[in-house]
Amino acid sequence: MRLKSLEIHGFKSFADKTKLEFHEGVTGIVGPNGCGKSNIVDSMRWVLGETSAKALRGGEMADVIFNGTDRRSPLGMAEVTLTLSGCEGILDTEYDEVSLGRRVFRDGKGEYLINKQPCRLKDIHNLLMDTGIGRTSYSIMEQGKIDMLLSSKPEDRRAVFEEAAGITKYKSQKKEALRKLDYTEANLIRIRDVIAENERQIRSLSRQASKAKRFQSLFDDVKTLELHLSHKQWRELRAEKSELSTSIRNLRLKQDELEDAIEKRQAAMAAARVEYQEIENRLTELQQSLARLDNEISSANNRIEFNGERTHELTVLIRKNEEDIVQTGEKRERQVQDIESSDRQLSEVEGRIEEEKAKVAELEESTREARANREQANQRIRDLEAERSQLKSRLASLDATIETNVGQSESDAQRMRQLDDEIERLRKDEGERGSDKSDLKDRISVHQTSIEEFEETLAEMDQKYHQAKRAAMEMQESLSSLHKLHAEKRSRLEVLQQLLADGEGFAAGTQAVMKGLDNPDHFGEKIRKPLSNYIEVDSKYAEAIEAALGRTLQAVVVSDVAIAEEILTHLRENKVGEASLIAEGHLNREKSSKRDRAPLGSISWANEKVKVDEEVQPLIARLLEGVLIVEDLNTAMRLREKRPDVALATLAGEFVTREGIVHGGQTGEESVSVLKMQTEIRELGKVAEALKTEVATRQERRDNLNERVDQLEDALSQARERLQQKKVASSTLEGKLALIERDLNQLGNKRESLEWERREVEERQQKISEILDRNRGEHAEKTARTEELDGETESANEELTAARIREEELTELVTKARTNLAVEQGTRQNIEEQRAPMIARLKELEELLERRHQEITSYRERIDRSAEETAELQEKIFHWEEEASSGKTEQETIQIERNNYSAKIEEGETELTTKRREVQSVADQRGKEEVKSAQLDLKLESIERTCRDRYRTELEFFEPDSHALLMAIEERKKGAGRSQKKEPSNTESAESDETETAEEGETVLEDPAEPDWEFVEEVVTQLRTKLDSMGPVNIDAIEEFDELEEHYRFNVQQLEDLENSKEELLRMIARINRDTRKMFSETFENIRKNFRDMFKELFGEKAKADLILLDDGDPLECGIDIIAKPPGKKLQSISLLSGGERSMTAVALLFGIYMVKPSPFCVLDELDAPLDEANITRFIRVLDRFIGGSQFVIVTHSKRTMSRADVMYGVSMEEFGVSKTVGVTFSKADEAKGMKEAAVGG
Repeated sequence: MRLKSLEIHGFKSFADKTKLEFHEGVTGIVGPNGCGKSNIVDSMRWVLGETSAKALRGGEMADVIFNGTDRRSPLGMAEVTLTLSGCEGILDTEYDEVSLGRRVFRDGKGEYLINKQPCRLKDIHNLLMDTGIGRTSYSIMEQGKIDMLLSSKPEDRRAVFEEAAGITKYKSQKKEALRKLDYTEANLIRIRDVIAENERQIRSLSRQASKAKRFQSLFDDVKTLELHLSHKQWRELRAEKSELSTSIRNLRLKQDELEDAIEKRQAAMAAARVEYQEIENRLTELQQSLARLDNEISSANNRIEFNGERTHELTVLIRKNEEDIVQTGEKRERQVQDIESSDRQLSEVEGRIEEEKAKVAELEESTREARANREQANQRIRDLEAERSQLKSRLASLDATIETNVGQSESDAQRMRQLDDEIERLRKDEGERGSDKSDLKDRISVHQTSIEEFEETLAEMDQKYHQAKRAAMEMQESLSSLHKLHAEKRSRLEVLQQLLADGEGFAAGTQAVMKGLDNPDHFGEKIRKPLSNYIEVDSKYAEAIEAALGRTLQAVVVSDVAIAEEILTHLRENKVGEASLIAEGHLNREKSSKRDRAPLGSISWANEKVKVDEEVQPLIARLLEGVLIVEDLNTAMRLREKRPDVALATLAGEFVTREGIVHGGQTGEESVSVLKMQTEIRELGKVAEALKTEVATRQERRDNLNERVDQLEDALSQARERLQQKKVASSTLEGKLALIERDLNQLGNKRESLEWERREVEERQQKISEILDRNRGEHAEKTARTEELDGETESANEELTAARIREEELTELVTKARTNLAVEQGTRQNIEEQRAPMIARLKELEELLERRHQEITSYRERIDRSAEETAELQEKIFHWEEEASSGKTEQETIQIERNNYSAKIEEGETELTTKRREVQSVADQRGKEEVKSAQLDLKLESIERTCRDRYRTELEFFEPDSHALLMAIEERKKGAGRSQKKEPSNTESAESDETETAEEGETVLEDPAEPDWEFVEEVVTQLRTKLDSMGPVNIDAIEEFDELEEHYRFNVQQLEDLENSKEELLRMIARINRDTRKMFSETFENIRKNFRDMFKELFGEKAKADLILLDDGDPLECGIDIIAKPPGKKLQSISLLSGGERSMTAVALLFGIYMVKPSPFCVLDELDAPLDEANITRFIRVLDRFIGGSQFVIVTHSKRTMSRADVMYGVSMEEFGVSKTVGVTFSKADEAKGMKEAAVGG
């Protein structure tokens, strides 16, 4: 397997589509800094699956898309395609060639492709796993990768070794297995929980299902029995209802006859009643009038009697009120006297209360003064105690401060003596170092003068070098452009020549003729060449001439007519195609007459723009006779109107015949013009030859310039080395001077610090002395004040005792005065409480006297009104008695007439009553039967509704099954017999007895007798009672139980499968660990041995290096430490190696790995940058050993590395911000650096 090509478009600086072809051996990528070389390496890492934008020197993945320049707009997509060949049998694919692609768009979305088909990143990783190819494998190595490989933690170095050992795929399988194991463990926990829940549900549903089955069995029995019983009752009720309906119809007819007779009699009775009613009305009116007169007389007599009684009552009331007025007046006088006595007592008590209040106020004022005196004495004592406490605290503080300051003063005196000694010693050291500093400054001044003189010389040499290098680069760029142009021209020339040789642009028959009709020995030289080969024309007029000649250009010249006939016969018989042939004998006919000058508006006659061989001159002249060449079709059409006798051909290839037919247009694909190709071939040949000459001239000038650059570079390098040596010597002296100055600064700083500290200590000692004097004086003052406070405190205590005694005495007197005041206030309250009812009673008596006077006046007025009313009533009574006597005589006459009509009506009523009794009897009988019918309807509806609700059965459509009924009755009778033998212990056992064996249920009853309906009814009642006693029943539990049981069995099977899967995964992980441990250990030991040998080869026999597993017991997880010891250095960590040593160590490790498992290709990005010429030579020598097994792509600036490349790509930025590539293949046969150049992508 090898790297075939890399196609980049829109990735970073590669704005244009660029394709790099890779060949066997070493491919070098060169170019100035910043031109985009490393972008090629980044594109390879990116297409192989790099997901870190930071690793690609970006902030986000969209940063890899070409972002535009001042002259170009940004692109919306970046795409890279890497093609591998020879993949069959190595990669897991049936294709020999595999292309890996990756795209990313501005919105951050991207896609991966394998052979242009979308895929996942995981698919690319799996495809390349354990091949040594990948974004993190050892197939791509740059400076950053070296640092990561050599400086990273030991655990992080494993990836390269694992890739070499081929265990990456196994580790991926193990990771997947561990992930599946975790998933399986989670599923096991989940399925066990589900099974436990299933078992709990099964236990619950088992009881419910058992109960439901018992319920269903009982329900089926009661359904059979109750439906048959209900159907039997329904039929009986329907028959009874039919009989009742007939009887009701007969009773209704009889009732109708009687009601007709009653109606006739009622009509006669109605007329008699009318007459009777009129007499009755007259009598009623008369009776009402007499009754009214009686009422009026009676009312008047009653009113007269009432007025007499009321007058007597009012006279009695007047006498009684007059007596009450006398008694109430006496009570009022007594009440007034009591109130006046109470007022006098209240006045006396108020005087005593005021006296007691004044006394209490005076005593309270004295008490407050005594309390204030006591508080003042107390405050005085507290102030004295507080002052004493402050004095004691201050004295203690002064004692401690004095003691501390005395100790500090002694310590400072000792420190000052030490500082004086140290300062003296530092002044002596400063003098010695100052002398050394002066000597070094003199020596440095001499070196600086020499360096400045040498730098001036070096600057002149550097200027000459850069001038020469710039000239060489300009010449090289010019030469590269010429190479590219020459290659393009040669390539185009070769393509056209090949097309022409292949007959491109000729018809199939013509191509067959040119190839000798598969029999070149026979035809040989008899077939000359196509007519177009005899013609030369300027490219500008090629299309016009070709349009004018048309198919004649494809005519082939042959030796004679016979050959022409033979060729045409062969073409026709073999159906090869058509061809145009011209015999040589027909070429030399008369020439056409010479034409006049071309008319105005045309370019020229067609004959004037062609050069032809002499032998075909007459023919071409005839063919182009009368043909004008014009600029375009519009011009042709205008000239056609003026010159209809000529044909016209345009520069674009349109042709207007003499007959006016216009030929033109173009097909979708670019048509092949034979004449144009031949014209272009001739022009390209000339240009290529001129370019070849110019290239040779410029190559010679470039070689001379390069030789001059090399000479200047060598001289400049030697001068820089000498300057560097001088600078190193000067730097060494300056370093010593800096050390001395640093020492002087340190000594001066330290001395100044010590002097400052001495001054500070001295000042502190003076301050402490002053503080001690002040503290001791203050201590004496505070002690004297303490003694004074003792006397003042004793005097204040005596004052406090006297104030407290006075306060207690006054408090006792205040209490007594307040008690006396309270007693007097209580007396006042009692008097006021007694006085209030007296006043209220006096008011009531006065109000009573007023009411009595008013009542007497009212009574006397009412007696007068009653006397007047009695006189009026006696007069009315006389008139009413006369009117009543006349009315009674008329009443007696009307009563006799009414009695006669009444007798007739009574006779008719008796007859109607008899008839009505008969009707009522019939109606009652009919009503009873209708009620009974309604009851039957209700019973029927109840039975139908019960059967419909309970059993979803319509009795009207129910078909009795006597066999099922008799079977159910027999089952119940057997059940009853068993229950008599053994009484059930509980309800559940009684219910379980309802389920019978299948054999008992299959007994066939042959007795066709009528069922025992009383037994059926009794059994239905019992069964209904049992069903009701079972409580709520989940009928769905049976189906749910079956479904749950099936689900439980499925989960148990799942559990077994998961446990088997777990064991299989554990076995797989153990097998992978065993295999990978063996593979890694073997590979590691081989790499270790190769690394030691390669390190010695690169650094010399005295160099030592080793690879160490940090934990031999766990080779699959432990870290790997790298030990490197170049010659003459102690064994040390590789992090302390120089850049060149680190690169060579990485090279040794890389090729040590390649010796075990070479990668199909390896990309080295400026790996040789830190190496000097000698190490680069060693690197190339080692590289040559591995070229046969791998391709190497090297990004480099080193000429020696470039010289080893078989193919070299130059990367440049002719347009700012846009990378271009030019490829050069070095011929192995031309050791003198002869080169064959070809333009490649971009």
